Amino acid sequence: MKNVFAKQKELKLYNEKGDLVYEFYKDPDGCWCERTYDGKGNRVTYKRSNGYWGESTYDDKGNELTFKNSYGNWIERTYDDKGNQLTYKNSNGVSRGFGIPEYTMQELTEKLGNFKIKN
Repeated sequence: MKNVFAKQKELKLYNEKGDLVYEFYKDPDGCWCERTYDGKGNRVTYKRSNGYWGESTYDDKGNELTFKNSYGNWIERTYDDKGNQLTYKNSNGVSRGFGIPEYTMQELTEKLGNFKIKN
């Protein structure tokens, strides 16, 4: 990747709503960088002139579903309707669930009996 914008040091492009959708710049390490964003401000792609790249996907609420990069690393996540993370998996073999049930105070009292909360 090289600076295809001649002497321009930085370029940012916005959609008709004013959301950043593209940027091109030189980072402190001297690499040219290119990023694209969806209409909600989520970074979709990232590329550097040294060959590194990354890309992500998102759900309708802006939660990151997947990420992968040029090193072969990846992450997958799932969420419930409220946006709470339910599961997490990655390329290093880490996998866990976050499916902790939510209860009202009445439901907790019925399950656990009477209890006191200490501060």
